Amino acid sequence: MKNTETTEQSLTIPPIPRETSRGRSGGGRWMDLELSKLYSVQAQVKEDRYLHAHSRNFALIRRQVSIFERCQDFLQEARTILDWGCRHAADACLVRMLRGTEVELHGCDVDAGEYHAFYDFARLKYSQVTHPYLLPYEDNFFDVVMGSGVLEHVPNDSASLEELYRIIRPGGYFIVNMLPNKYSYTEWMNRRLRNPHHLRLYSLAEAKHMFMHHGFLPVRLGYHQMIPTLSSPKGGVFDCPSANRLVEKLFSLNPLIERLWPINRLSTNIFIVGKKVEAFHGIGALAKWSWRRGLPDCPFLA
Repeated sequence: MKNTETTEQSLTIPPIPRETSRGRSGGGRWMDLELSKLYSVQAQVKEDRYLHAHSRNFALIRRQVSIFERCQDFLQEARTILDWGCRHAADACLVRMLRGTEVELHGCDVDAGEYHAFYDFARLKYSQVTHPYLLPYEDNFFDVVMGSGVLEHVPNDSASLEELYRIIRPGGYFIVNMLPNKYSYTEWMNRRLRNPHHLRLYSLAEAKHMFMHHGFLPVRLGYHQMIPTLSSPKGGVFDCPSANRLVEKLFSLNPLIERLWPINRLSTNIFIVGKKVEAFHGIGALAKWSWRRGLPDCPFLA
């Protein structure tokens, strides 16, 4: 395994905010602006179609920050966090904005790790992985592992979950975002139009059972993103200025539609947070926790 800590680059990188998101006015919108700046700085260094596809409009930035906000309370007390399959480590940057210097951030992926604008901002300890699922970390090392748009791409999701269980401490959390929904209308459209699409899809119920069969007790899960964001690397309409302006205007409807049953079952993505347990002893406490927070995040109604 290759382990490389980022080095200082001659880039104009936004400073790490001193305040946490709870101390800023405007909620997470300041995070949107900071993350957008990082994409711009990285684009000055090297053209990257993947990064362009994931930052071509402000709805894409808001999508990434909004799902982070729904899970950020699981990060408040963590001291060691891994951004698993991080690529440019946007989630690690959001953690740094949220927690400042209080947390040690690691990232890993199969790439050589050339996204210095993001890595330097996050103060990321990056490791390049060469094995399909083994990770270069000690047992019970991380308080939290995050994986955004990763699990559906690994060759063996079960083996990866077993490895993640090994490196997360007992009582720690595994947060999965951007998991493609089996019943997504956007996935259906992309397949029919022969646009890029995911080969492996998950329903919310399947994700819940998969977590439980690998030692993670689901404590929060739900649907995410009903309005398309034009994140495909394909050109054409995806790069059309008027189409991008339209999705930016419509994206504000997402928080409402994501909670409208049964329409939300057609969302683009699902998310799930699992707590590492060493045994399952009943569901009473979890059921009460879910009911207090409403139906969208209730594991037993998915």
